[in-house]
Amino acid sequence: MPRRGVRCTVPGVLRDVFRAVTRASAALDRGVVRVMEHRMAGPAARKDAVIPEDAHRRLVALADRYRDATLGLPSRFFPAPRRPELRARAIGQAFGGTVTELTWASGYRPFLPEYKDEHHRWVENHTAHARRYSRAGNGAGGAPRPVMVLLHGWGGGAWWLEERAFAVGYWVARGFDVVVFQLPFHGARAPAGVGRGPRSGALFPSANLVRTNEGFGQAIHDLRALAMALRARGAPAVGAIGMSLGGYTTALWATIDPALAFAVAMVPAVSMSDLMWRHGEDGATRRRAAQAGVSEDLIASVFAVHAPTTRRVLVPRARLMIVAGAGDAITPGDQA
Repeated sequence: MPRRGVRCTVPGVLRDVFRAVTRASAALDRGVVRVMEHRMAGPAARKDAVIPEDAHRRLVALADRYRDATLGLPSRFFPAPRRPELRARAIGQAFGGTVTELTWASGYRPFLPEYKDEHHRWVENHTAHARRYSRAGNGAGGAPRPVMVLLHGWGGGAWWLEERAFAVGYWVARGFDVVVFQLPFHGARAPAGVGRGPRSGALFPSANLVRTNEGFGQAIHDLRALAMALRARGAPAVGAIGMSLGGYTTALWATIDPALAFAVAMVPAVSMSDLMWRHGEDGATRRRAAQAGVSEDLIASVFAVHAPTTRRVLVPRARLMIVAGAGDAITPGDQA
């Protein structure tokens, strides 16, 4: 407490610092958006951006197909996976414990039969990848530790980056095993020459609405399979924290899997149609789409099959958390 008669200016200083940091963060976000647009400017992305003259009719028909017995539970779009055979390989030490590389075959099968050929084309994406950071036998009474699954943002998935972005060491020190999961078409799942390195995530999500839908279907399929395998290996609980695109996926997972112990959505995307339409406001692709009768509402109807807000959350409210970012120019606060 300040002494009587002494004016305390700290709150004002903090407010000014907060505003300055917010402005700087927003400027950084705008730069990131430009990098994202550049990332998605490759040959595959240019093909995705082709707008046929009958786009409106096609999207109406596509929305109808994705609504066919998919929006409730059980959902034809989110069938229960089989428990996979995890391949585990210890690769080193970090944060006072062991780092283990996890891989398993993604058993996902596309919802739309006509997407199967393209799905099979992306061979690298058929193998799911994660890293587990663990301290064996030091849970309460030496019991197995609960597992926190971390889901990165769009274009992320690099192990060194996610270790820092999510402060993995902090959670390991506080009683969790941590698993960093790579979303479809990110990291090691990105096709060579298309999405690796600086173009990680260029194919998902994208202007190809079918690939985007199927990518979310595959993400949830692979995450549920991972959680099943972790529980079978002794994990007493499996929860999730996701950021941006990972926040969207975390929120979606909480509407599919009642066994999820907790779900924390950080600066989450929630409406993919809104973000695509908003960020493409000055782009030629959006102008061509509007001329063909495509609208944000029409895209939203195609994406409804995986939008978290179209489904009832299954995780108890006390185990849910949403974190918004003031000044976030990529996934603005209105998304949260």
